[in-house]
Amino acid sequence: MVTVTRTQEFWALALWVERTHGEGAAAFIAGRIAHFEAEGAPQAVELWRQVERRFENLRPIWLSAE
Repeated sequence: MVTVTRTQEFWALALWVERTHGEGAAAFIAGRIAHFEAEGAPQAVELWRQVERRFENLRPIWLSAE
């Protein structure tokens, strides 16, 4: 059985968003954060903020490939 850490989950979500939404990935993440802020779901907001941090670390990689 493979154990996945919470940090690995954040990275996996960041990669999924990047691959699924491409150029619109940052806007998608911002939308998720705004949605959960409006819903009053602080744990979900924190999850998406963690994903956003990882996504920002991915950006130099895929931007330099262009």
